[in-house]
Amino acid sequence: MFSSRAPEPAAVAPPEIGPLLAAELAVEYSSLRAPSNCPAGMYLMPSSETLLRWAGVFFVHRGPYAGSILRFTLSFPPAYPRARPSVHFDSDVFHPLVDPKTREWIPRGRLAQWQPHVDHVPHLLHALKASFKTVALDAVTEHEAVNRQVWSMYHHSPQTFLSLTAQRARHSATRQTLYDDPDPHARVPAATTSTEAHSGKVIQFTELDDGAVGRLWADMRRSLGEH
Repeated sequence: MFSSRAPEPAAVAPPEIGPLLAAELAVEYSSLRAPSNCPAGMYLMPSSETLLRWAGVFFVHRGPYAGSILRFTLSFPPAYPRARPSVHFDSDVFHPLVDPKTREWIPRGRLAQWQPHVDHVPHLLHALKASFKTVALDAVTEHEAVNRQVWSMYHHSPQTFLSLTAQRARHSATRQTLYDDPDPHARVPAATTSTEAHSGKVIQFTELDDGAVGRLWADMRRSLGEH
């Protein structure tokens, strides 16, 4: 499990953010609550330090990257919405649209030329999710690829590509990667939460003990009307 309790984005704006920009960001964050605006499998939360940076987690369910759990940061430039937000992964991601040096994901197509008040955060997030699917990977041209080594492997050595992505997906979901405590015998009570200042991560994963798992399943069954 992970905590998803977000601070109110429209609260006190840091000194470097004017009221108009703070309002723009508050509207964007609130829009993610609307049905289908936030892609399934994605969770975002503004940083408590600045409204210009949101932490995200992307659970990849389908395609060559299925099983991956990817942390990323959505950063807004001071010129937003005139300039596009950037997406940087917290770890190396083996993808033709991810710069291997900066870990930045570069959108292709229409979003490559950001249009203020036409393009919004949900559009960017849906494009990010779609880019990890086979159809989108097939459509990336060599000219568009920022990691041409990965692009070449995808098109010319697909089995090697699939083997590497599967290996990285498994690593991203390991206990050592997800939890701050690498001790495989440690168990964190379900009610325990960590702060951003303690771990440096806005979205925290918490391992449930057997009792907490049982209560969770019981709650799910009750919500479905089962007894």
